[in-house]
Amino acid sequence: MLKNLHFFALTGLLIFSGAAKAVTLNVMTSYPQPVVMVMQQAFEEAHPDIELNILWRRPHDALSMLLQEESEQVDVIWMPSVRTFLSLKAHGKLAQLKTNREGLPILLGETAISDPEGYFIATEVAGYGLFFEPEKLKQTGLAVPDEWQDLLEAEWQDNIALPIPSEVSFANMLIDQLLQAEGWQSGWNQWQQIAANSHLMGRGGMFTTEAVLAGQAKVAFTMDFFAASSIANGANGKFIYPKQTAFNPAHIGILSVTTQPEAANTFVDFIVSEPGQSLLLHPDLRKLPVRPSVYSQASKMQNPFAGNIRHQYDYQTGLQRREFNAVVFDAAITLQHDKLKQAWQQWHQLQQNADAEQLAALAEIKSLLQHWPVEEPAMDNVVLQDCAQRHDDDKKQQNCEAFKSELAQSFERQYDKALTMLAQLTSKP
Repeated sequence: MLKNLHFFALTGLLIFSGAAKAVTLNVMTSYPQPVVMVMQQAFEEAHPDIELNILWRRPHDALSMLLQEESEQVDVIWMPSVRTFLSLKAHGKLAQLKTNREGLPILLGETAISDPEGYFIATEVAGYGLFFEPEKLKQTGLAVPDEWQDLLEAEWQDNIALPIPSEVSFANMLIDQLLQAEGWQSGWNQWQQIAANSHLMGRGGMFTTEAVLAGQAKVAFTMDFFAASSIANGANGKFIYPKQTAFNPAHIGILSVTTQPEAANTFVDFIVSEPGQSLLLHPDLRKLPVRPSVYSQASKMQNPFAGNIRHQYDYQTGLQRREFNAVVFDAAITLQHDKLKQAWQQWHQLQQNADAEQLAALAEIKSLLQHWPVEEPAMDNVVLQDCAQRHDDDKKQQNCEAFKSELAQSFERQYDKALTMLAQLTSKP
């Protein structure tokens, strides 16, 4: 009799345990394990009847897989990749969410960070800004920059760490946000001058923040979470957002083929809820929530929704021309960096004590340096399309490389002519 009681008790326990984990939810993400672990543990504690099965994929691989007719069963996709969510929505792969959006702004500044039609919703944002060590900046007599344009000045020569967009993925949006904010030619002219003051940071080298800590630069272009990581690891640094910048949102969405819509919506609701958003403040995460009320728990964290930062950015435009911009950056800046630096440094030196005649000549040289032979491309531009697909098509890669080579030669001739004119101006008595 006692054995039977033990048997039924054990059976009941197993049945209850099975019921507690009756639903398995397949969640595809590119987030690293520390981020997923914090969220997964909190969610499963709050919802013991749902077990998360985490599928790690890079955004490009995730998109390729999910666009296939016969793909792995995925219920929820959750990652920082605007392109992935826009493509999935365009192909009808996402279901409309049932999430209550009260307290969750669709807009950050003037830009929608969540899908207005409700097919995906932002879960956090990451912003572009500047990292520096306050004491070292003060010692050199440099003022903390308020805007990107402050870095055009001669006093910043050799004091900036700037990532190369063709080699450092986060730099693509960094470059484009200024082009969108300032206009195509004006934006590129500003990047030329900033680059002339910069050390260019590429693939395989140190991070831009590390360049500051190593004393190679006084300020670095970076993203807030990279800076937060450096500071958390003991760096005596500070991060600021310029008055105008861009924020890159991460999103979550439910696949239209899900067999667990109720559990999927429960997970989405948790991620954007007050408790879920508060987890982003965890010391191992340090990410910017999209629920503004959460910022009251983190007085030292700058709230991008407070209205003191200008954010106006077209993600679709940025995505379509990111490869084109990277090619133009290489042609105008990366491949010509020594000449570009030399020309602008000489220009600034001559300007300091120039007379009226020299100022007129310097104005002509500046106009030459800032001549921009590349028009802003339409989205159906053939070269733009070839460059956008260059990593998947050898012929388009050749076309894109031919464009870059021709453009690089054009900029080289332009900078050589400016250097010749500067040399002539220097040699005059």
